[in-house]
Amino acid sequence: MSQEKPTFPTRRLHHVGVVVRDLEKAIAQMEALGFGPFMFDEEHRTFTIRFKGELRGRPAEWATKISNARMGEVELELLEPVEGDQALKETLDAQGEGLHHIGWLTTDLQGDMERAKAAGAEVWTSSIVPGQPGFCYFLPTAVGNLAIELREP
Repeated sequence: MSQEKPTFPTRRLHHVGVVVRDLEKAIAQMEALGFGPFMFDEEHRTFTIRFKGELRGRPAEWATKISNARMGEVELELLEPVEGDQALKETLDAQGEGLHHIGWLTTDLQGDMERAKAAGAEVWTSSIVPGQPGFCYFLPTAVGNLAIELREP
């Protein structure tokens, strides 16, 4: 029996993404449970990032408010969609708050995207801007309705 190379070779799990309606409220609830501290970076507790890319194959621009907490080697990423059409808002509108995606780091985003598409995966959204780290979400899986993200470090 031949063993085919998996579409996504084993990579380090980077984060678990949770979509929320109110980032500050979500942070307070999670920190009350002992998660955290939540910080976007060393200077900011939260940060709003503007993205330019594609959503369902069409040009899109959006903004997302983000904060992270370390959980061992993995981050818990809380995301509040604040502006524009985006995959996070689609999920929030359809399903409410909750687990949105799991994310891996890759140093070959374009190559991994092409291999995944060749294997039948569909890109839901992406932001690939020269000189900046890019990312893509693949449409949610049939099991668990979970999106997979690939992100450059």
